[in-house]
Order: sequence, then C-alpha cells, then structure tokens
Amino acid sequence: MGRPVLVAFAVVLFVTPTARTQGNGIDLKGLLDTYYQGRYDEAVAKAAAIPDLGPFRLRFVQDSPVWVNADPARSEARSAAAAAFLLEVTAARLESDWGRFSDLIEWTCVQLRTTAAPTEFERSWHAASHALAGRARAREWLLGEFPLLPHQKAPEQPRTVPRWVQRMEATQPKPPAHLTHALERFPDDPHFQLSRVVAWTWGRDGEPMRNVRVRDDDDQRRPSRAPQLEAIVTLEPLTAVPDVAAEAWIRLGMVRFTAGDFAAALRAFEAAQPIATETSMKYLAYFNAARALERLQRVDNAVRAYQQALEIVPDAESATVALTSLQFMRDDRDVAVSAINRVFNRKPGPAETATSRGYGSFLRWDALKTAMRAALKRDKS
Repeated sequence: MGRPVLVAFAVVLFVTPTARTQGNGIDLKGLLDTYYQGRYDEAVAKAAAIPDLGPFRLRFVQDSPVWVNADPARSEARSAAAAAFLLEVTAARLESDWGRFSDLIEWTCVQLRTTAAPTEFERSWHAASHALAGRARAREWLLGEFPLLPHQKAPEQPRTVPRWVQRMEATQPKPPAHLTHALERFPDDPHFQLSRVVAWTWGRDGEPMRNVRVRDDDDQRRPSRAPQLEAIVTLEPLTAVPDVAAEAWIRLGMVRFTAGDFAAALRAFEAAQPIATETSMKYLAYFNAARALERLQRVDNAVRAYQQALEIVPDAESATVALTSLQFMRDDRDVAVSAINRVFNRKPGPAETATSRGYGSFLRWDALKTAMRAALKRDKS
C-alpha cells in the first residue's frame, strides 16, 4: 500500500473523532447487501441521503472488508460490489463532496489491484472512476504532480526548491496518480490512453477543480497557459484506433482550436463526423465544426453545421444559442426568438454534451455505470 493511501487511510480513521461515536447509526453492511442484491438505486439513494459523511467514510473502511470476507467463496464478487457502490455514492454527492470520496476511491483501487490478473470488472470500474474524476477536474489526482505524456522525457535537472519547501512537501501526501494504475493494469486500453492525454490538457480554461476553495483575497485570474500542443503527438495515433478514433479527432480539433488554427480544427472535427457512433460524439463533431466555421468567417456553413448538430440533439442549449446569435445577425429574428423561448422555457434536462466536453469522460457516466453494473452481474453468475 502506497504512502498516499496510508495517509488517506489514517485520515479516515483518526482525524474524525465524531465519526467514531456516530458511525454506529449507519448500517453499511445492510447498504452493501441491498446493492449486492441488485437494488442499486435503493442502496445508493439511502447512502447519498446521509447528512454527515464522516461516519460513512469510517464505516466503509472498517465494515466493507468484513462484509466482503463474510462469504469467502464470493469474496471477489462482493469486493467488486463494494467498489461499484462507492463510485455510485460518489457520483450522487459529486458536486459538493468529491474531496470526501477521492481517498476512499484510491483505497479501494489498492484492494482491486491485489488480484493477480486484471478483470473486466476492474477495467469497467477504472473507466467509471476516471469519469467522476473528470467531472472534478482532478488532474493531479489522476496523473500525479508532474505528469508526462508517453513521448515526453523527464527533465535532466531536478527542480531546485528551498529546503523549507522540501520539508513542507515531505509532510504532504502525494497525489495518487490514479489513472496510471489503470494503465499499469491495462496498458493497451485506448480509452485509458485517451483519458490520460485529455486530463493532461486541463488547466487552460479556468475551470476549477471541485471542492477546492479559492483564496478570498485572490481576485486576480491566472494568465492563461500556452496551448498544450504537445498533446497532438499523443492524440494523432489514437485517431487510427477505431474504438476511440472519433473522440480523438474531436480532442485534437479542440487543441487546434485553442491554438487558433481554426482550419486545422475544422478538418479534425469533419474527420470525426462520419465515424462517430455515439450521439454525444456526433453532436460535438458538428457543433465544434460550426464554431470553427464561424471563426473562419464562413457563416452560411456555420449555420448549416449548427442545424445539423441540432438534428442530432434537438434543442441542445449550446447549439441553439450559437445558431440564434447568427440568425439575429442576419435579421432572421422570429425564428431565433421562437427557438430561444422553446429551449429556455423547457424543464431542466440532463447535463449538456457541449458543456460536459471539458470534463473528460464524464459525459459517458451513465453508460459507464451501466457497464459496471453489467460486469457485476457477470461476476455473480
């Protein structure tokens, strides 16, 4: 067990004294039983409704191993169920409590990696965990403090830091580099390879990591970082891998777009259009192509591309707003007003694809959760 996990384990056990006195009110084993029996939503809803997560965290660390080992013949399946349950509860509390679950996820990752051979459930679990970390924008948690892409070399000279900084760093737990564990277990998985480069590009758009408080007196925004064009070296080979080709083209186009090379970005988005099979990816291919066309002053083509995006995801907010802006400019205002009223007067729906693109694979969370549950059922049979 690595030092970061040991530190997190100690935090759970020893830094929450109130959890020790109140934890008996949570029937963690009962929740795991419910989840293991296939009543997934019921178990997750009950756990997510717990107001104080301190006792839940303690009970999970103390009780889940006992529950797993209560049936030695089924311990692997029960371990998988506990791991999946944790991710689903994390998802339910993600917007406010990512920081309360991330150490438990890594602790669970250690447990899963004790098996000699990687399993398909472990693969699906890792994919789901990466999606949640994507929504949290947890770049260091996924990749470590100083991540490198496969083609990059570590600096020959180590960084020079004052001794007091060295002493301070020595007392702080290092980020677990969670995604690298998946790559160690599944080195040829193209989805994990793509997730690595996507996470590596984070940090230029000002989108914050979840549950990390910005200093009250820090009212100066950091200057934007230079476009991370090194990502192209890793993305280009992935465009030839059928399982991830469409998204690789889209991510490649986003990097080109950020760099201001709108013609190259357009070519990448157009390359994704005929091969994208997922609704989200097909939508992003047309929506982003329209954005690139706008920047190239090809307004008629941009209008058509936005319309094509809306044929894929009707009334999508991002494409509707962009299209109606162009329609207003062209004095086609009645159509624009009608579309705006329709979109903004409807009931809130699921998170939109275009605004979710900055959160890695989180836009696939529902599908990844379904795949994880299907792997659980296979393990039980």
